[in-house]
Amino acid sequence: MVANRLAYYVNTVYNNVHQFSGLPLLLSTYAYAFQLYLDFSGYTDMALVSALLFNIHLTQNFNSPFMATSVIDFWRRWNISLSRWVFDYLFEPLQMRFRSFGKWGTSLSLLMTFLLCGIWHGATWCYVFFGLLHGIYLSCSVFYRPFQRKWHKVLGTGKSGLLKVWQIFVTFNLICFAFVFFRSNTLADAVYTITNMFTGRKDVNSIFFLSQRKDELIILCIVIFIYFFISTLIKRHGFDSFKKLSVFIKCLVVYSLITMILILAKFSHTNFIYFKF
Repeated sequence: MVANRLAYYVNTVYNNVHQFSGLPLLLSTYAYAFQLYLDFSGYTDMALVSALLFNIHLTQNFNSPFMATSVIDFWRRWNISLSRWVFDYLFEPLQMRFRSFGKWGTSLSLLMTFLLCGIWHGATWCYVFFGLLHGIYLSCSVFYRPFQRKWHKVLGTGKSGLLKVWQIFVTFNLICFAFVFFRSNTLADAVYTITNMFTGRKDVNSIFFLSQRKDELIILCIVIFIYFFISTLIKRHGFDSFKKLSVFIKCLVVYSLITMILILAKFSHTNFIYFKF
């Protein structure tokens, strides 16, 4: 319901990046991050629940990845099954092979692991750079994190709420920067997007083409609100509180949600990102 509506804007910009500059490029990049997450997380949730019908308990695959406070924390939360496989079967053997090099060996192992992870998504330069960027992020953290911990200890900011917010903000933007390469059709498009993201058109009407598509934008805002409202309720009260409701209320809630999806969703298999993989 949400991902396909975000795709409407993302595809318009990213399939013709040279026609845009400034805010459309920037906002489409953030929109793509949420489209990718909701697409993948949504289909994973359906797989988890479908498996439960047969009493099969699959592993949880997402854990609020955009609340990660570091890139390594992001990979602990994002596509957890793939992350575990990559660390068990790529990173650890490489680390053992380069263990004599100490931190440099760990750094090199991370770089090679995520470079291979990028190529696994597809043999294009965009995926190579996507994997390489994550490899660089994690390789640098091997040297940076010990210094960071000492610095926070000296300043007494280790448990600061403001620090956590700052870390989430920085991590999210690093991830979105890498997603530019993941979404771009060519490496040239990715370079253009990055170099023109903060230049050019800054007028309000350029933001997601408000002047032409106000109705679409209103519906998008509605479905995003519904998504976050339901997600918040589930996180605060869980499904146990739902079980305690009467059968009539349960049916009313479920059929209302189904009706909402049928009315507000954009059904198009071409927008489902993971069909490519």
